[in-house]
Amino acid sequence: MKWKRVITLLLLTVLFLSVFGGIGNSNQVIAQKSAKERTKVKVMSWWDFTTSEPLKQLKSAFEKKNPDLEIEYIQVGTGYADKVLTMIAGGGDLPDVMMLAMDKVPIFADRGAIISLDKYMTNEYKNSLYPFVLDALTYDGSVYAVARDVTSKVMYLNKKMFDDAGVPYPNENWTWDDFKKIAKRLTIGNSQWGFYFPKYADGFTHWLMQNGGGLVTSDGKSLLAKRESIEALHFLQDMIIKDKSVPSETQARQFGTSDSAPFIAGKVAMVAGGLSMSVDLEKNNVEYVIRPLPVPKGKKPLSTAFVNAWAIPRGAKNQDLSWRVLEFFSGKEGQKIALDTNMGLPASKNVDTSSFLRKRPDFKYLIESLSYSVPFPSPLYGPDFFRVVQTEFDLMWLGQRSVEDAVAAVEKVAPNVLAGKK
Repeated sequence: MKWKRVITLLLLTVLFLSVFGGIGNSNQVIAQKSAKERTKVKVMSWWDFTTSEPLKQLKSAFEKKNPDLEIEYIQVGTGYADKVLTMIAGGGDLPDVMMLAMDKVPIFADRGAIISLDKYMTNEYKNSLYPFVLDALTYDGSVYAVARDVTSKVMYLNKKMFDDAGVPYPNENWTWDDFKKIAKRLTIGNSQWGFYFPKYADGFTHWLMQNGGGLVTSDGKSLLAKRESIEALHFLQDMIIKDKSVPSETQARQFGTSDSAPFIAGKVAMVAGGLSMSVDLEKNNVEYVIRPLPVPKGKKPLSTAFVNAWAIPRGAKNQDLSWRVLEFFSGKEGQKIALDTNMGLPASKNVDTSSFLRKRPDFKYLIESLSYSVPFPSPLYGPDFFRVVQTEFDLMWLGQRSVEDAVAAVEKVAPNVLAGKK
Protein backbone atom coordinates (compact mmCIF):
# COMPACT_ATOMS: atom_id res chain seq x y z
CA MET A 1 0.00 0.00 0.00
CA LYS A 2 2.93 2.27 0.65
CA TRP A 3 3.96 2.24 -3.02
CA LYS A 4 0.41 3.23 -4.00
CA ARG A 5 0.69 6.36 -1.83
CA VAL A 6 4.02 7.25 -3.46
CA ILE A 7 2.51 6.90 -6.96
CA THR A 8 -0.51 9.00 -5.92
CA LEU A 9 1.74 11.78 -4.59
CA LEU A 10 3.81 11.72 -7.80
CA LEU A 11 0.65 11.95 -9.91
CA LEU A 12 -0.64 14.88 -7.84
CA THR A 13 2.73 16.64 -8.17
CA VAL A 14 2.73 16.21 -11.95
CA LEU A 15 -0.87 17.46 -12.10
CA PHE A 16 -0.03 20.50 -9.93
CA LEU A 17 2.97 21.42 -12.08
CA SER A 18 1.04 20.91 -15.30
CA VAL A 19 -1.77 23.20 -14.12
CA PHE A 20 -0.03 25.90 -12.11
CA GLY A 21 3.30 25.69 -13.93
CA GLY A 22 1.39 25.93 -17.19
CA ILE A 23 -0.40 29.03 -15.97
CA GLY A 24 2.92 30.63 -15.13
CA ASN A 25 4.36 29.74 -18.52
CA SER A 26 1.16 30.93 -20.17
CA ASN A 27 1.36 34.28 -18.37
CA GLN A 28 4.98 34.62 -19.42
CA VAL A 29 4.09 33.92 -23.05
CA ILE A 30 1.23 36.43 -22.90
CA ALA A 31 3.54 39.08 -21.36
CA GLN A 32 6.17 38.44 -24.03
CA LYS A 33 3.51 38.56 -26.74
CA SER A 34 2.08 41.79 -25.28
CA ALA A 35 5.53 43.37 -25.23
CA LYS A 36 6.09 42.39 -28.85
CA GLU A 37 2.72 43.80 -29.88
CA ARG A 38 3.36 47.29 -28.46
CA THR A 39 2.91 49.76 -31.28
CA LYS A 40 5.78 52.15 -31.82
CA VAL A 41 4.96 55.83 -32.18
CA LYS A 42 7.74 57.86 -33.78
CA VAL A 43 8.27 61.32 -32.29
CA MET A 44 10.65 63.70 -34.08
CA SER A 45 12.37 66.72 -32.51
CA TRP A 46 15.52 68.80 -32.78
CA TRP A 47 16.57 67.78 -29.27
CA ASP A 48 19.06 65.08 -28.33
CA PHE A 49 16.70 62.61 -26.69
CA THR A 50 19.58 60.74 -25.07
CA THR A 51 20.34 63.72 -22.83
CA SER A 52 17.03 65.60 -22.67
CA GLU A 53 15.45 65.01 -19.27
CA PRO A 54 12.01 66.35 -20.35
CA LEU A 55 11.86 63.94 -23.31
CA LYS A 56 12.95 61.03 -21.13
CA GLN A 57 10.28 61.75 -18.52
CA LEU A 58 7.56 62.31 -21.14
CA LYS A 59 8.35 58.94 -22.71
CA SER A 60 8.35 57.11 -19.38
CA ALA A 61 5.11 58.68 -18.13
CA PHE A 62 3.30 58.23 -21.44
CA GLU A 63 4.24 54.56 -21.80
CA LYS A 64 3.20 53.87 -18.21
CA LYS A 65 -0.24 55.24 -18.96
CA ASN A 66 -0.38 53.69 -22.45
CA PRO A 67 1.14 50.20 -22.14
CA ASP A 68 0.12 49.33 -25.70
CA LEU A 69 2.33 52.07 -27.16
CA GLU A 70 6.07 52.72 -27.21
CA ILE A 71 7.62 56.08 -28.08
CA GLU A 72 10.61 56.06 -30.39
CA TYR A 73 12.40 59.40 -30.62
CA ILE A 74 14.04 60.66 -33.81
CA GLN A 75 16.39 63.64 -33.83
CA VAL A 76 16.86 66.01 -36.76
CA GLY A 77 19.47 68.68 -36.17
CA THR A 78 20.46 71.82 -38.07
CA GLY A 79 17.89 73.12 -40.55
CA TYR A 80 15.12 71.20 -38.83
CA ALA A 81 12.09 72.99 -40.35
CA ASP A 82 13.35 72.88 -43.95
CA LYS A 83 14.42 69.24 -43.65
CA VAL A 84 11.06 68.22 -42.23
CA LEU A 85 9.11 70.09 -44.92
CA THR A 86 11.16 68.28 -47.58
CA MET A 87 10.60 64.96 -45.86
CA ILE A 88 6.83 65.45 -45.70
CA ALA A 89 6.62 66.65 -49.29
CA GLY A 90 8.52 63.55 -50.42
CA GLY A 91 6.34 61.10 -48.50
CA GLY A 92 8.08 57.95 -47.36
CA ASP A 93 8.52 56.88 -43.76
CA LEU A 94 7.16 59.82 -41.74
CA PRO A 95 7.07 60.28 -37.97
CA ASP A 96 3.77 60.14 -36.13
CA VAL A 97 4.44 63.30 -34.11
CA MET A 98 6.81 66.22 -34.64
CA MET A 99 8.09 69.11 -32.55
CA LEU A 100 7.47 72.51 -34.12
CA ALA A 101 8.17 76.14 -33.19
CA MET A 102 5.01 78.27 -33.15
CA ASP A 103 6.30 80.70 -35.79
CA LYS A 104 6.60 77.77 -38.21
CA VAL A 105 3.04 76.50 -37.63
CA PRO A 106 1.42 78.86 -40.21
CA ILE A 107 3.71 77.88 -43.07
CA PHE A 108 3.45 74.15 -42.29
CA ALA A 109 -0.34 74.45 -42.11
CA ASP A 110 -0.54 76.55 -45.28
CA ARG A 111 1.46 73.95 -47.22
CA GLY A 112 -0.66 71.11 -45.89
CA ALA A 113 2.35 69.60 -44.12
CA ILE A 114 0.51 69.18 -40.80
CA ILE A 115 -3.11 68.25 -40.16
CA SER A 116 -5.85 70.25 -38.45
CA LEU A 117 -6.56 69.00 -34.92
CA ASP A 118 -10.08 70.44 -34.69
CA LYS A 119 -11.77 67.02 -34.79
CA TYR A 120 -9.82 65.90 -31.73
CA MET A 121 -10.25 68.98 -29.55
CA THR A 122 -13.18 68.74 -27.16
CA ASN A 123 -14.52 71.78 -25.35
CA GLU A 124 -13.16 70.30 -22.13
CA TYR A 125 -9.65 70.17 -23.65
CA LYS A 126 -9.88 73.72 -25.01
CA ASN A 127 -11.15 75.11 -21.71
CA SER A 128 -8.21 73.55 -19.87
CA LEU A 129 -5.75 75.78 -21.76
CA TYR A 130 -4.74 79.37 -21.25
CA PRO A 131 -6.60 81.32 -23.96
CA PHE A 132 -3.47 82.61 -25.71
CA VAL A 133 -2.29 79.04 -26.33
CA LEU A 134 -5.00 78.21 -28.86
CA ASP A 135 -4.58 81.64 -30.44
CA ALA A 136 -0.87 80.98 -30.88
CA LEU A 137 -1.42 77.65 -32.63
CA THR A 138 -4.38 78.60 -34.82
CA TYR A 139 -4.09 79.27 -38.54
CA ASP A 140 -6.93 80.25 -40.83
CA GLY A 141 -9.53 79.37 -38.19
CA SER A 142 -8.21 75.89 -37.33
CA VAL A 143 -5.86 74.64 -34.62
CA TYR A 144 -2.86 72.81 -36.07
CA ALA A 145 -0.67 72.07 -33.05
CA VAL A 146 -0.64 71.63 -29.28
CA ALA A 147 1.71 73.15 -26.74
CA ARG A 148 5.03 71.60 -25.82
CA ASP A 149 5.51 74.38 -23.26
CA VAL A 150 5.17 78.15 -22.93
CA THR A 151 7.83 80.85 -22.66
CA SER A 152 6.38 83.96 -21.05
CA LYS A 153 8.99 86.48 -20.00
CA VAL A 154 10.02 87.94 -16.66
CA MET A 155 13.04 90.04 -15.71
CA TYR A 156 16.04 88.27 -14.17
CA LEU A 157 18.17 90.39 -11.82
CA ASN A 158 21.79 89.45 -11.09
CA LYS A 159 21.67 89.37 -7.29
CA LYS A 160 25.43 89.85 -6.73
CA MET A 161 25.63 92.84 -9.06
CA PHE A 162 22.66 94.54 -7.36
CA ASP A 163 24.04 93.81 -3.89
CA ASP A 164 27.60 94.92 -4.72
CA ALA A 165 26.28 98.21 -6.12
CA GLY A 166 23.90 98.71 -3.17
CA VAL A 167 20.96 99.00 -5.55
CA PRO A 168 17.64 97.84 -4.04
CA TYR A 169 15.63 95.26 -5.96
CA PRO A 170 12.65 96.90 -7.67
CA ASN A 171 9.12 96.10 -6.54
CA GLU A 172 6.70 94.23 -8.76
CA ASN A 173 5.02 97.42 -10.00
CA TRP A 174 8.12 99.06 -11.44
CA THR A 175 7.87 101.23 -14.56
CA TRP A 176 10.07 101.82 -17.59
CA ASP A 177 11.39 104.96 -15.89
CA ASP A 178 12.34 102.96 -12.78
CA PHE A 179 13.98 100.33 -14.97
CA LYS A 180 15.99 102.88 -16.96
CA LYS A 181 17.32 104.57 -13.80
CA ILE A 182 18.35 101.23 -12.30
CA ALA A 183 20.08 100.19 -15.52
CA LYS A 184 22.12 103.41 -15.53
CA ARG A 185 23.14 102.93 -11.88
CA LEU A 186 24.43 99.45 -12.65
CA THR A 187 26.48 100.52 -15.68
CA ILE A 188 30.25 101.02 -15.43
CA GLY A 189 31.93 102.37 -18.56
CA ASN A 190 32.36 99.67 -21.21
CA SER A 191 32.92 96.87 -18.72
CA GLN A 192 29.52 96.43 -17.06
CA TRP A 193 25.99 97.13 -18.21
CA GLY A 194 22.60 97.40 -16.58
CA PHE A 195 20.60 95.46 -19.16
CA TYR A 196 20.96 93.30 -22.25
CA PHE A 197 18.46 92.31 -24.92
CA PRO A 198 19.20 90.33 -28.10
CA LYS A 199 18.57 92.38 -31.24
CA TYR A 200 16.22 89.94 -32.95
CA ALA A 201 12.41 90.19 -33.00
CA ASP A 202 11.72 88.10 -29.90
CA GLY A 203 14.18 90.23 -27.94
CA PHE A 204 12.28 93.50 -28.28
CA THR A 205 8.69 92.84 -29.46
CA HIS A 206 7.23 92.84 -25.94
CA TRP A 207 8.56 96.39 -25.39
CA LEU A 208 6.66 97.61 -28.45
CA MET A 209 3.47 95.84 -27.43
CA GLN A 210 3.62 97.06 -23.84
CA ASN A 211 3.58 100.62 -25.16
CA GLY A 212 0.49 99.98 -27.31
CA GLY A 213 2.44 99.40 -30.52
CA GLY A 214 3.74 96.17 -31.95
CA LEU A 215 5.81 94.40 -34.58
CA VAL A 216 3.28 92.76 -36.89
CA THR A 217 -0.26 91.36 -36.75
CA SER A 218 -1.07 87.68 -37.05
CA ASP A 219 -2.64 88.32 -40.46
CA GLY A 220 0.46 90.05 -41.78
CA LYS A 221 0.26 93.83 -41.27
CA SER A 222 3.34 95.68 -40.02
CA LEU A 223 2.83 97.72 -36.84
CA LEU A 224 6.26 99.32 -36.76
CA ALA A 225 5.10 102.68 -38.11
CA LYS A 226 2.71 103.21 -35.20
CA ARG A 227 3.73 106.12 -32.98
CA GLU A 228 3.77 103.83 -29.93
CA SER A 229 6.15 101.39 -31.66
CA ILE A 230 8.54 104.19 -32.62
CA GLU A 231 8.47 105.54 -29.05
CA ALA A 232 9.46 102.12 -27.70
CA LEU A 233 12.27 101.77 -30.24
CA HIS A 234 13.61 105.19 -29.24
CA PHE A 235 13.51 104.11 -25.59
CA LEU A 236 15.65 101.04 -26.35
CA GLN A 237 17.99 102.83 -28.74
CA ASP A 238 18.61 105.57 -26.16
CA MET A 239 19.62 102.97 -23.58
CA ILE A 240 22.26 101.69 -26.01
CA ILE A 241 23.54 104.94 -27.53
CA LYS A 242 22.88 107.68 -24.95
CA ASP A 243 22.87 105.89 -21.60
CA LYS A 244 25.27 103.16 -22.75
CA SER A 245 23.51 100.89 -20.25
CA VAL A 246 22.95 98.17 -22.88
CA PRO A 247 25.90 96.51 -24.66
CA SER A 248 26.14 96.18 -28.42
CA GLU A 249 25.94 92.68 -29.86
CA THR A 250 29.71 92.68 -30.36
CA GLN A 251 30.24 93.59 -26.71
CA ALA A 252 27.71 91.03 -25.48
CA ARG A 253 28.92 88.16 -27.63
CA GLN A 254 32.44 88.30 -26.21
CA PHE A 255 31.00 86.47 -23.19
CA GLY A 256 29.24 83.76 -25.20
CA THR A 257 26.52 83.21 -27.78
CA SER A 258 23.54 82.55 -25.51
CA ASP A 259 21.22 85.37 -24.43
CA SER A 260 22.14 84.72 -20.81
CA ALA A 261 25.93 84.62 -21.34
CA PRO A 262 26.74 88.23 -20.29
CA PHE A 263 24.41 87.84 -17.30
CA ILE A 264 26.15 84.62 -16.26
CA ALA A 265 29.53 86.32 -16.70
CA GLY A 266 28.49 88.99 -14.20
CA LYS A 267 28.71 91.73 -16.82
CA VAL A 268 24.99 92.45 -17.23
CA ALA A 269 22.67 93.05 -14.29
CA MET A 270 19.28 92.43 -15.95
CA VAL A 271 17.99 90.25 -18.76
CA ALA A 272 14.47 89.24 -19.79
CA GLY A 273 13.76 85.56 -20.29
CA GLY A 274 11.51 82.60 -19.64
CA LEU A 275 11.66 79.73 -17.16
CA SER A 276 14.21 77.76 -19.19
CA MET A 277 16.77 80.53 -18.61
CA SER A 278 16.87 79.56 -14.94
CA VAL A 279 18.39 76.19 -15.92
CA ASP A 280 21.55 77.84 -17.27
CA LEU A 281 21.74 80.25 -14.35
CA GLU A 282 21.50 77.49 -11.74
CA LYS A 283 23.91 75.28 -13.66
CA ASN A 284 26.44 78.12 -13.48
CA ASN A 285 25.67 78.91 -9.80
CA VAL A 286 24.41 82.41 -10.60
CA GLU A 287 22.21 83.86 -7.88
CA TYR A 288 19.25 85.73 -9.29
CA VAL A 289 16.05 87.51 -8.35
CA ILE A 290 12.93 87.52 -10.53
CA ARG A 291 10.55 90.40 -11.11
CA PRO A 292 7.77 90.97 -13.64
CA LEU A 293 8.70 92.93 -16.75
CA PRO A 294 8.56 96.70 -16.15
CA VAL A 295 5.78 98.53 -18.02
CA PRO A 296 5.26 102.13 -19.16
CA LYS A 297 3.62 104.30 -16.49
CA GLY A 298 -0.15 103.86 -16.55
CA LYS A 299 -0.02 100.73 -18.75
CA LYS A 300 -1.13 97.20 -17.87
CA PRO A 301 1.32 94.29 -17.56
CA LEU A 302 2.01 92.44 -20.81
CA SER A 303 4.38 89.73 -21.90
CA THR A 304 4.71 87.92 -25.19
CA ALA A 305 4.36 84.15 -25.01
CA PHE A 306 6.26 81.89 -27.37
CA VAL A 307 4.55 78.49 -27.54
CA ASN A 308 6.69 75.64 -28.75
CA ALA A 309 4.50 72.88 -30.07
CA TRP A 310 3.79 69.33 -31.17
CA ALA A 311 1.99 68.57 -34.44
CA ILE A 312 0.91 65.62 -36.59
CA PRO A 313 2.56 65.57 -40.04
CA ARG A 314 0.48 64.85 -43.09
CA GLY A 315 1.00 61.21 -43.97
CA ALA A 316 1.29 59.95 -40.38
CA LYS A 317 0.12 56.32 -40.51
CA ASN A 318 -2.27 56.36 -37.57
CA GLN A 319 -3.41 59.86 -36.65
CA ASP A 320 -5.54 58.63 -33.75
CA LEU A 321 -2.43 57.19 -32.07
CA SER A 322 -0.57 60.42 -32.83
CA TRP A 323 -3.30 62.37 -31.07
CA ARG A 324 -2.96 60.18 -27.98
CA VAL A 325 0.65 61.37 -27.72
CA LEU A 326 -0.25 65.01 -28.35
CA GLU A 327 -3.10 64.93 -25.85
CA PHE A 328 -0.82 63.54 -23.13
CA PHE A 329 2.16 65.78 -23.87
CA SER A 330 0.00 68.94 -23.87
CA GLY A 331 -2.35 67.89 -21.08
CA LYS A 332 -2.17 68.07 -17.32
CA GLU A 333 0.45 65.33 -16.82
CA GLY A 334 2.71 66.24 -19.73
CA GLN A 335 2.66 69.92 -18.86
CA LYS A 336 3.51 69.12 -15.24
CA ILE A 337 6.65 67.42 -16.54
CA ALA A 338 7.44 70.50 -18.65
CA LEU A 339 7.17 72.66 -15.53
CA ASP A 340 9.01 70.34 -13.14
CA THR A 341 11.98 70.01 -15.51
CA ASN A 342 12.04 73.80 -16.11
CA MET A 343 11.51 73.17 -19.82
CA GLY A 344 8.85 75.86 -19.80
CA LEU A 345 5.62 77.07 -18.26
CA PRO A 346 2.48 74.94 -18.57
CA ALA A 347 -0.15 75.55 -21.25
CA SER A 348 -2.79 73.82 -19.13
CA LYS A 349 -4.54 75.66 -16.31
CA ASN A 350 -5.07 72.29 -14.58
CA VAL A 351 -1.41 71.81 -13.69
CA ASP A 352 -0.68 71.86 -9.96
CA THR A 353 1.98 74.54 -9.53
CA SER A 354 2.30 74.32 -5.73
CA SER A 355 5.55 72.30 -5.69
CA PHE A 356 7.03 74.59 -8.34
CA LEU A 357 6.19 77.69 -6.29
CA ARG A 358 7.76 76.14 -3.19
CA LYS A 359 11.14 76.07 -4.95
CA ARG A 360 11.35 79.87 -4.97
CA PRO A 361 8.86 82.53 -3.84
CA ASP A 362 9.61 84.71 -6.89
CA PHE A 363 8.65 81.90 -9.29
CA LYS A 364 5.15 83.25 -8.71
CA TYR A 365 5.91 86.00 -11.23
CA LEU A 366 6.41 83.36 -13.92
CA ILE A 367 3.04 81.76 -13.19
CA GLU A 368 1.34 85.15 -12.97
CA SER A 369 2.76 86.10 -16.38
CA LEU A 370 0.51 83.48 -17.95
CA SER A 371 -2.53 85.56 -17.05
CA TYR A 372 -1.41 88.58 -19.07
CA SER A 373 0.56 87.00 -21.91
CA VAL A 374 -0.28 87.42 -25.58
CA PRO A 375 1.04 85.21 -28.40
CA PHE A 376 4.26 86.24 -30.08
CA PRO A 377 3.05 87.41 -33.53
CA SER A 378 3.43 84.67 -36.15
CA PRO A 379 1.99 85.59 -39.54
CA LEU A 380 2.43 83.21 -42.49
CA TYR A 381 5.56 84.94 -43.79
CA GLY A 382 6.68 86.12 -40.37
CA PRO A 383 10.17 84.54 -40.51
CA ASP A 384 10.91 86.41 -43.76
CA PHE A 385 9.65 89.68 -42.25
CA PHE A 386 11.70 89.19 -39.08
CA ARG A 387 14.86 88.75 -41.16
CA VAL A 388 14.17 92.04 -42.96
CA VAL A 389 13.58 93.81 -39.64
CA GLN A 390 16.82 92.48 -38.19
CA THR A 391 18.81 93.56 -41.26
CA GLU A 392 17.31 97.05 -41.39
CA PHE A 393 17.58 97.56 -37.61
CA ASP A 394 21.24 96.55 -37.26
CA LEU A 395 22.57 100.06 -37.96
CA MET A 396 19.80 101.57 -35.83
CA TRP A 397 20.96 99.67 -32.75
CA LEU A 398 24.50 100.94 -33.46
CA GLY A 399 23.29 104.54 -33.61
CA GLN A 400 24.27 104.87 -37.26
CA ARG A 401 20.67 105.19 -38.40
CA SER A 402 17.63 106.87 -36.92
CA VAL A 403 14.66 104.88 -35.69
CA GLU A 404 12.46 106.61 -38.26
CA ASP A 405 14.78 105.74 -41.17
CA ALA A 406 15.07 102.10 -40.08
CA VAL A 407 11.30 101.75 -39.75
CA ALA A 408 10.76 103.46 -43.12
CA ALA A 409 13.13 100.97 -44.77
CA VAL A 410 11.14 98.06 -43.34
CA GLU A 411 7.79 99.58 -44.22
CA LYS A 412 8.89 100.05 -47.83
CA VAL A 413 9.16 96.30 -48.40
CA ALA A 414 6.84 94.99 -45.65
CA PRO A 415 3.65 94.63 -47.77
CA ASN A 416 5.40 92.44 -50.36
CA VAL A 417 7.38 90.41 -47.83
CA LEU A 418 4.30 89.74 -45.69
CA ALA A 419 2.35 88.77 -48.82
CA GLY A 420 5.01 86.24 -49.78
CA LYS A 421 6.34 88.31 -52.68
CA LYS A 422 10.08 88.42 -52.26
